[in-house]
Amino acid sequence: MTIAATDRIGGAGIAAYRTHRALLDAGIEAQMLVWRKTSADPSVHRLATRLNLWARARRKVAARRHASLLESNPRVAGGAYWSLNLFGYAIASVINAFDADIVHAHWLGDNFLPIQQLASIKKPLVWTLHDMWAFTGGCHYAGDCMRFLETCGNCPQLSDPGPDDISARVNKQKRIAWARLPLAIVCPSRWLADCAGQSAVLRNKRIEVIANPIDTRAFKPLDRREARYAFNLPLDKKLVLFGAADGTADPRKGFAYLREALSGFAESASLELVIFGADNEDNGDPIDLDLPIHRTGNLRDNVSLNLLYSACDVFVLPALQDNLPNTLLEALACGTPCVAFATGGIGDLLQHQENGYLAQLADAADLRRGIEWSLAQEWWPERIHQQVVERYAAHRISEQVIGLYQSILGDLS
Repeated sequence: MTIAATDRIGGAGIAAYRTHRALLDAGIEAQMLVWRKTSADPSVHRLATRLNLWARARRKVAARRHASLLESNPRVAGGAYWSLNLFGYAIASVINAFDADIVHAHWLGDNFLPIQQLASIKKPLVWTLHDMWAFTGGCHYAGDCMRFLETCGNCPQLSDPGPDDISARVNKQKRIAWARLPLAIVCPSRWLADCAGQSAVLRNKRIEVIANPIDTRAFKPLDRREARYAFNLPLDKKLVLFGAADGTADPRKGFAYLREALSGFAESASLELVIFGADNEDNGDPIDLDLPIHRTGNLRDNVSLNLLYSACDVFVLPALQDNLPNTLLEALACGTPCVAFATGGIGDLLQHQENGYLAQLADAADLRRGIEWSLAQEWWPERIHQQVVERYAAHRISEQVIGLYQSILGDLS
Protein backbone atom coordinates (compact mmCIF):
# COMPACT_ATOMS: atom_id res chain seq x y z
CA MET A 1 0.00 0.00 0.00
CA THR A 2 1.02 3.60 -0.63
CA ILE A 3 1.00 6.27 2.07
CA ALA A 4 1.36 9.96 1.32
CA ALA A 5 0.05 13.19 2.79
CA THR A 6 -2.00 13.91 -0.37
CA ASP A 7 -2.96 12.23 -3.61
CA ARG A 8 -3.02 15.13 -6.08
CA ILE A 9 -1.85 18.26 -4.26
CA GLY A 10 1.72 19.42 -4.83
CA GLY A 11 4.46 17.73 -6.80
CA ALA A 12 5.15 14.96 -4.29
CA GLY A 13 1.48 14.05 -3.92
CA ILE A 14 1.02 13.95 -7.69
CA ALA A 15 4.12 11.75 -8.11
CA ALA A 16 2.93 9.38 -5.36
CA TYR A 17 -0.50 9.06 -6.93
CA ARG A 18 0.98 8.47 -10.38
CA THR A 19 3.11 5.66 -8.94
CA HIS A 20 0.04 4.21 -7.24
CA ARG A 21 -1.96 4.29 -10.50
CA ALA A 22 0.96 2.76 -12.41
CA LEU A 23 0.99 -0.17 -9.97
CA LEU A 24 -2.76 -0.65 -10.37
CA ASP A 25 -2.39 -0.62 -14.15
CA ALA A 26 0.33 -3.27 -13.81
CA GLY A 27 -2.12 -5.56 -11.99
CA ILE A 28 -0.96 -4.93 -8.42
CA GLU A 29 -3.70 -4.88 -5.77
CA ALA A 30 -2.76 -1.45 -4.44
CA GLN A 31 -4.39 0.82 -1.87
CA MET A 32 -3.39 4.37 -0.93
CA LEU A 33 -3.78 6.18 2.40
CA VAL A 34 -3.68 9.98 2.48
CA TRP A 35 -4.56 12.83 4.81
CA ARG A 36 -5.96 15.12 2.11
CA LYS A 37 -7.84 13.36 -0.69
CA THR A 38 -8.92 15.27 -3.81
CA SER A 39 -9.53 12.42 -6.26
CA ALA A 40 -12.67 10.28 -6.52
CA ASP A 41 -10.51 7.16 -6.74
CA PRO A 42 -12.01 4.41 -4.50
CA SER A 43 -8.55 2.90 -3.99
CA VAL A 44 -7.47 6.10 -2.18
CA HIS A 45 -8.53 6.25 1.49
CA ARG A 46 -8.67 9.36 3.67
CA LEU A 47 -6.95 8.84 7.02
CA ALA A 48 -9.64 10.61 9.04
CA THR A 49 -12.22 7.99 8.00
CA ARG A 50 -9.97 5.29 9.48
CA LEU A 51 -9.46 6.98 12.86
CA ASN A 52 -11.99 6.81 15.69
CA LEU A 53 -13.14 9.94 17.50
CA TRP A 54 -10.38 9.73 20.12
CA ALA A 55 -7.65 9.12 17.52
CA ARG A 56 -8.85 12.07 15.42
CA ALA A 57 -8.71 14.28 18.50
CA ARG A 58 -5.16 13.12 19.23
CA ARG A 59 -4.13 13.87 15.67
CA LYS A 60 -5.50 17.41 15.94
CA VAL A 61 -3.58 17.93 19.18
CA ALA A 62 -0.41 16.57 17.54
CA ALA A 63 -0.90 18.92 14.57
CA ARG A 64 -1.31 21.92 16.88
CA ARG A 65 1.81 20.98 18.87
CA HIS A 66 3.74 20.58 15.62
CA ALA A 67 2.67 24.03 14.43
CA SER A 68 3.45 25.55 17.82
CA LEU A 69 6.98 24.10 17.92
CA LEU A 70 7.67 25.40 14.41
CA GLU A 71 6.42 28.82 15.44
CA SER A 72 8.66 28.86 18.52
CA ASN A 73 11.68 28.12 16.32
CA PRO A 74 11.44 30.90 13.72
CA ARG A 75 13.35 30.64 10.47
CA VAL A 76 15.08 33.20 8.30
CA ALA A 77 13.18 34.74 5.42
CA GLY A 78 13.35 32.82 2.17
CA GLY A 79 14.19 29.50 3.82
CA ALA A 80 12.82 26.11 2.87
CA TYR A 81 9.60 24.48 4.04
CA TRP A 82 9.99 22.64 7.36
CA SER A 83 8.47 19.63 9.11
CA LEU A 84 9.40 18.20 12.51
CA ASN A 85 7.11 15.14 12.90
CA LEU A 86 7.76 14.69 16.62
CA PHE A 87 4.19 14.23 17.90
CA GLY A 88 2.61 10.79 17.78
CA TYR A 89 -0.90 9.57 17.09
CA ALA A 90 -2.39 6.27 15.91
CA ILE A 91 -1.46 6.30 12.22
CA ALA A 92 0.74 3.17 12.38
CA SER A 93 -2.18 1.07 13.62
CA VAL A 94 -4.27 2.27 10.66
CA ILE A 95 -1.50 1.33 8.23
CA ASN A 96 -1.08 -2.09 9.87
CA ALA A 97 -4.82 -2.76 9.61
CA PHE A 98 -4.55 -2.86 5.80
CA ASP A 99 -2.28 -5.92 6.17
CA ALA A 100 -0.40 -5.12 2.97
CA ASP A 101 2.63 -7.08 1.79
CA ILE A 102 4.66 -3.87 1.34
CA VAL A 103 4.14 -0.36 2.73
CA HIS A 104 5.42 2.27 0.30
CA ALA A 105 5.76 5.72 1.87
CA HIS A 106 6.09 8.99 -0.04
CA TRP A 107 5.91 12.60 1.31
CA LEU A 108 5.29 12.39 5.08
CA GLY A 109 5.73 16.01 6.24
CA ASP A 110 3.49 18.21 8.40
CA ASN A 111 3.53 15.49 11.11
CA PHE A 112 1.56 13.14 8.82
CA LEU A 113 3.77 10.20 9.86
CA PRO A 114 5.71 10.98 13.05
CA ILE A 115 9.36 9.88 13.23
CA GLN A 116 8.79 7.28 15.94
CA GLN A 117 5.84 5.70 14.13
CA LEU A 118 7.87 4.24 11.27
CA ALA A 119 9.24 1.54 13.56
CA SER A 120 5.67 0.54 14.48
CA ILE A 121 4.79 -0.41 10.90
CA LYS A 122 4.84 -4.21 10.82
CA LYS A 123 5.41 -4.74 7.11
CA PRO A 124 8.50 -4.17 4.92
CA LEU A 125 8.86 -0.45 4.32
CA VAL A 126 9.87 1.30 1.10
CA TRP A 127 10.19 5.08 1.18
CA THR A 128 10.36 7.25 -1.94
CA LEU A 129 11.97 10.59 -1.08
CA HIS A 130 10.66 13.66 -2.87
CA ASP A 131 12.99 16.08 -1.11
CA MET A 132 15.72 16.05 1.54
CA TRP A 133 13.58 15.96 4.70
CA ALA A 134 14.19 12.28 5.55
CA PHE A 135 17.84 12.99 6.38
CA THR A 136 17.87 16.63 7.56
CA GLY A 137 16.99 18.24 10.86
CA GLY A 138 13.67 19.58 9.57
CA CYS A 139 14.16 21.43 6.28
CA HIS A 140 12.83 19.87 3.07
CA TYR A 141 15.66 21.44 1.08
CA ALA A 142 19.04 22.25 2.60
CA GLY A 143 20.35 24.68 -0.02
CA ASP A 144 24.12 25.00 0.34
CA CYS A 145 24.14 23.53 3.86
CA MET A 146 25.81 20.13 4.26
CA ARG A 147 25.29 19.68 8.01
CA PHE A 148 23.05 16.67 7.35
CA LEU A 149 26.26 14.74 6.64
CA GLU A 150 26.82 14.64 10.40
CA THR A 151 24.36 15.83 13.04
CA CYS A 152 22.81 19.11 11.83
CA GLY A 153 22.77 21.87 14.47
CA ASN A 154 23.85 25.48 13.96
CA CYS A 155 21.24 25.50 11.21
CA PRO A 156 21.61 28.44 8.79
CA GLN A 157 17.86 28.43 8.16
CA LEU A 158 17.01 29.13 11.82
CA SER A 159 16.84 32.64 13.22
CA ASP A 160 18.54 31.52 16.43
CA PRO A 161 20.87 28.61 15.52
CA GLY A 162 22.99 26.72 17.98
CA PRO A 163 24.74 23.36 18.41
CA ASP A 164 21.67 21.89 20.11
CA ASP A 165 18.97 23.71 18.15
CA ILE A 166 15.79 22.06 16.88
CA SER A 167 17.56 20.80 13.74
CA ALA A 168 20.09 18.88 15.85
CA ARG A 169 17.35 17.39 18.02
CA VAL A 170 15.20 16.27 15.07
CA ASN A 171 18.20 14.83 13.25
CA LYS A 172 19.16 12.89 16.38
CA GLN A 173 15.61 11.53 16.71
CA LYS A 174 15.78 10.20 13.15
CA ARG A 175 19.22 8.62 13.62
CA ILE A 176 18.14 6.82 16.78
CA ALA A 177 14.61 5.82 15.69
CA TRP A 178 15.63 4.48 12.27
CA ALA A 179 19.08 3.05 13.04
CA ARG A 180 17.92 -0.58 13.01
CA LEU A 181 14.92 -0.10 10.73
CA PRO A 182 15.30 -2.06 7.45
CA LEU A 183 14.22 0.83 5.25
CA ALA A 184 14.56 0.58 1.48
CA ILE A 185 15.00 4.12 0.18
CA VAL A 186 13.95 5.11 -3.34
CA CYS A 187 15.29 8.37 -4.79
CA PRO A 188 13.87 9.70 -8.08
CA SER A 189 17.18 11.36 -8.98
CA ARG A 190 20.84 10.43 -8.75
CA TRP A 191 21.53 13.70 -6.93
CA LEU A 192 19.10 12.90 -4.11
CA ALA A 193 20.43 9.34 -3.88
CA ASP A 194 23.96 10.70 -3.46
CA CYS A 195 22.83 13.10 -0.73
CA ALA A 196 20.89 10.37 1.12
CA GLY A 197 23.76 7.91 0.86
CA GLN A 198 26.18 10.38 2.43
CA SER A 199 23.80 11.51 5.18
CA ALA A 200 24.22 10.50 8.82
CA VAL A 201 20.60 9.31 8.94
CA LEU A 202 20.44 7.10 5.84
CA ARG A 203 24.01 6.25 4.85
CA ASN A 204 23.61 2.60 5.91
CA LYS A 205 20.27 2.02 4.20
CA ARG A 206 19.53 0.36 0.87
CA ILE A 207 19.12 3.16 -1.69
CA GLU A 208 17.73 2.71 -5.20
CA VAL A 209 17.24 5.27 -7.98
CA ILE A 210 13.78 4.94 -9.54
CA ALA A 211 12.31 7.97 -11.28
CA ASN A 212 8.78 9.29 -10.92
CA PRO A 213 6.46 7.96 -13.63
CA ILE A 214 4.39 9.90 -16.13
CA ASP A 215 1.45 8.80 -18.27
CA THR A 216 2.86 9.41 -21.75
CA ARG A 217 -0.60 8.81 -23.23
CA ALA A 218 -1.96 11.78 -21.27
CA PHE A 219 1.07 14.01 -21.85
CA LYS A 220 2.03 14.11 -25.51
CA PRO A 221 2.63 16.70 -28.25
CA LEU A 222 -0.53 18.43 -29.47
CA ASP A 223 -1.09 20.82 -32.34
CA ARG A 224 0.34 24.16 -31.15
CA ARG A 225 -2.17 26.30 -32.98
CA GLU A 226 -5.16 24.44 -31.56
CA ALA A 227 -3.61 24.46 -28.08
CA ARG A 228 -3.22 28.25 -28.23
CA TYR A 229 -6.83 28.63 -29.29
CA ALA A 230 -7.85 26.70 -26.15
CA PHE A 231 -6.19 29.31 -23.88
CA ASN A 232 -6.85 32.32 -26.13
CA LEU A 233 -3.11 32.82 -26.54
CA PRO A 234 -1.63 34.75 -29.48
CA LEU A 235 -0.81 32.68 -32.55
CA ASP A 236 2.01 34.88 -33.83
CA LYS A 237 4.20 35.25 -30.70
CA LYS A 238 6.96 33.27 -29.04
CA LEU A 239 5.60 32.04 -25.70
CA VAL A 240 7.80 31.32 -22.67
CA LEU A 241 6.10 29.24 -19.97
CA PHE A 242 6.75 29.26 -16.21
CA GLY A 243 4.78 27.25 -13.68
CA ALA A 244 4.90 26.20 -10.02
CA ALA A 245 2.35 25.19 -7.40
CA ASP A 246 3.05 28.39 -5.46
CA GLY A 247 3.24 30.53 -8.58
CA THR A 248 5.93 33.19 -8.36
CA ALA A 249 6.03 33.31 -4.53
CA ASP A 250 8.38 30.41 -3.66
CA PRO A 251 12.00 31.71 -3.73
CA ARG A 252 13.32 28.19 -4.35
CA LYS A 253 11.49 28.09 -7.69
CA GLY A 254 13.62 31.05 -8.82
CA PHE A 255 11.14 33.30 -10.58
CA ALA A 256 13.30 36.31 -9.69
CA TYR A 257 15.99 34.92 -12.02
CA LEU A 258 13.50 34.46 -14.85
CA ARG A 259 12.27 38.02 -14.35
CA GLU A 260 15.85 39.27 -14.61
CA ALA A 261 16.55 37.08 -17.63
CA LEU A 262 13.50 38.40 -19.47
CA SER A 263 14.20 42.05 -18.66
CA GLY A 264 15.10 43.88 -21.83
CA PHE A 265 13.17 41.53 -24.09
CA ALA A 266 10.65 44.35 -24.56
CA GLU A 267 12.45 45.50 -27.69
CA SER A 268 11.35 42.22 -29.24
CA ALA A 269 7.59 42.46 -29.61
CA SER A 270 7.42 38.77 -30.50
CA LEU A 271 7.94 37.39 -26.94
CA GLU A 272 5.28 36.90 -24.25
CA LEU A 273 5.25 35.14 -20.87
CA VAL A 274 2.71 32.55 -19.70
CA ILE A 275 2.44 31.63 -16.00
CA PHE A 276 0.44 28.81 -14.41
CA GLY A 277 0.08 27.99 -10.72
CA ALA A 278 -1.25 29.98 -7.78
CA ASP A 279 -2.24 33.51 -8.72
CA ASN A 280 -0.32 35.13 -5.87
CA GLU A 281 1.49 38.09 -7.39
CA ASP A 282 0.64 40.25 -4.37
CA ASN A 283 2.40 37.80 -2.03
CA GLY A 284 5.35 36.96 -4.25
CA ASP A 285 7.86 38.96 -6.21
CA PRO A 286 6.19 41.55 -8.45
CA ILE A 287 6.30 40.61 -12.12
CA ASP A 288 7.48 44.05 -13.31
CA LEU A 289 8.25 43.10 -16.92
CA ASP A 290 7.80 45.11 -20.08
CA LEU A 291 6.20 42.29 -21.99
CA PRO A 292 2.69 40.80 -22.07
CA ILE A 293 1.92 38.23 -19.36
CA HIS A 294 -0.81 35.60 -19.48
CA ARG A 295 -1.90 33.94 -16.21
CA THR A 296 -3.90 30.71 -16.25
CA GLY A 297 -4.10 30.13 -12.47
CA ASN A 298 -3.93 26.58 -11.12
CA LEU A 299 -4.51 23.79 -13.62
CA ARG A 300 -5.62 20.58 -11.92
CA ASP A 301 -6.32 18.27 -14.87
CA ASN A 302 -3.92 16.63 -17.30
CA VAL A 303 -5.84 17.77 -20.38
CA SER A 304 -5.39 21.46 -19.55
CA LEU A 305 -1.73 20.98 -18.65
CA ASN A 306 -1.08 19.04 -21.86
CA LEU A 307 -2.66 21.84 -23.90
CA LEU A 308 -0.70 24.57 -22.14
CA TYR A 309 2.69 22.87 -22.45
CA SER A 310 1.98 22.19 -26.14
CA ALA A 311 0.94 25.80 -26.70
CA CYS A 312 4.28 27.26 -25.60
CA ASP A 313 7.65 27.37 -27.33
CA VAL A 314 9.80 26.75 -24.27
CA PHE A 315 9.25 25.90 -20.60
CA VAL A 316 11.60 27.56 -18.08
CA LEU A 317 12.23 26.18 -14.59
CA PRO A 318 14.80 28.37 -12.77
CA ALA A 319 14.62 26.35 -9.53
CA LEU A 320 17.62 26.77 -7.22
CA GLN A 321 17.31 23.23 -5.90
CA ASP A 322 14.93 20.45 -6.94
CA ASN A 323 14.66 16.69 -7.10
CA LEU A 324 12.94 15.44 -10.29
CA PRO A 325 10.33 18.13 -11.02
CA ASN A 326 6.98 16.95 -12.38
CA THR A 327 6.61 20.13 -14.41
CA LEU A 328 9.86 19.49 -16.28
CA LEU A 329 8.89 15.89 -16.96
CA GLU A 330 5.42 16.93 -18.14
CA ALA A 331 6.76 19.62 -20.47
CA LEU A 332 9.24 17.22 -22.06
CA ALA A 333 6.54 14.56 -22.46
CA CYS A 334 4.53 17.18 -24.37
CA GLY A 335 7.51 17.72 -26.66
CA THR A 336 8.31 21.19 -25.29
CA PRO A 337 12.02 22.04 -24.89
CA CYS A 338 13.05 23.25 -21.45
CA VAL A 339 15.53 25.67 -19.91
CA ALA A 340 16.58 25.16 -16.28
CA PHE A 341 19.46 25.65 -13.89
CA ALA A 342 21.90 22.75 -13.60
CA THR A 343 21.03 21.80 -10.02
CA GLY A 344 19.73 18.83 -8.05
CA GLY A 345 18.20 16.10 -10.17
CA ILE A 346 17.33 18.33 -13.12
CA GLY A 347 20.29 17.00 -15.11
CA ASP A 348 18.68 13.53 -15.04
CA LEU A 349 15.86 14.91 -17.21
CA LEU A 350 17.47 17.67 -19.22
CA GLN A 351 20.39 17.00 -21.56
CA HIS A 352 22.15 20.21 -22.47
CA GLN A 353 21.31 21.36 -26.01
CA GLU A 354 19.55 18.07 -26.77
CA ASN A 355 16.08 18.59 -25.29
CA GLY A 356 16.74 22.07 -23.91
CA TYR A 357 19.40 24.09 -22.14
CA LEU A 358 21.08 23.66 -18.74
CA ALA A 359 22.10 27.08 -17.45
CA GLN A 360 24.69 27.82 -14.77
CA LEU A 361 23.07 27.87 -11.33
CA ALA A 362 21.68 31.26 -10.27
CA ASP A 363 23.02 32.90 -13.44
CA ALA A 364 20.24 34.99 -14.97
CA ALA A 365 22.41 35.94 -17.95
CA ASP A 366 22.99 32.29 -18.84
CA LEU A 367 19.30 31.58 -18.29
CA ARG A 368 18.56 34.28 -20.86
CA ARG A 369 21.09 32.76 -23.27
CA GLY A 370 19.34 29.43 -22.83
CA ILE A 371 15.94 30.94 -23.63
CA GLU A 372 17.29 32.74 -26.70
CA TRP A 373 19.10 29.61 -27.90
CA SER A 374 16.04 27.39 -27.40
CA LEU A 375 13.72 29.79 -29.21
CA ALA A 376 16.11 29.87 -32.16
CA GLN A 377 16.17 26.08 -32.65
CA GLU A 378 13.91 23.92 -34.78
CA TRP A 379 12.62 21.22 -32.44
CA TRP A 380 10.97 17.88 -33.17
CA PRO A 381 8.38 17.47 -30.37
CA GLU A 382 7.82 13.78 -31.12
CA ARG A 383 11.52 13.09 -30.62
CA ILE A 384 11.54 14.81 -27.22
CA HIS A 385 8.37 12.92 -26.28
CA GLN A 386 9.88 9.58 -27.30
CA GLN A 387 12.87 10.11 -25.03
CA VAL A 388 10.45 10.46 -22.11
CA VAL A 389 8.54 7.33 -23.18
CA GLU A 390 11.74 5.30 -23.20
CA ARG A 391 12.83 6.36 -19.70
CA TYR A 392 9.84 7.54 -17.67
CA ALA A 393 6.64 5.99 -19.07
CA ALA A 394 4.45 4.69 -16.24
CA HIS A 395 4.74 1.02 -17.24
CA ARG A 396 8.54 1.23 -17.28
CA ILE A 397 8.68 2.75 -13.78
CA SER A 398 6.12 0.31 -12.36
CA GLU A 399 8.32 -2.58 -13.57
CA GLN A 400 11.22 -1.17 -11.56
CA VAL A 401 9.09 -0.62 -8.45
CA ILE A 402 7.62 -4.13 -8.64
CA GLY A 403 11.12 -5.53 -9.10
CA LEU A 404 12.18 -3.79 -5.88
CA TYR A 405 9.15 -5.21 -4.04
CA GLN A 406 9.94 -8.74 -5.26
CA SER A 407 13.56 -8.36 -4.19
CA ILE A 408 12.55 -7.30 -0.68
CA LEU A 409 9.93 -10.02 -0.27
CA GLY A 410 12.36 -12.60 -1.68
CA ASP A 411 14.97 -11.63 0.89
CA LEU A 412 12.40 -12.23 3.64
CA SER A 413 11.23 -15.63 2.42
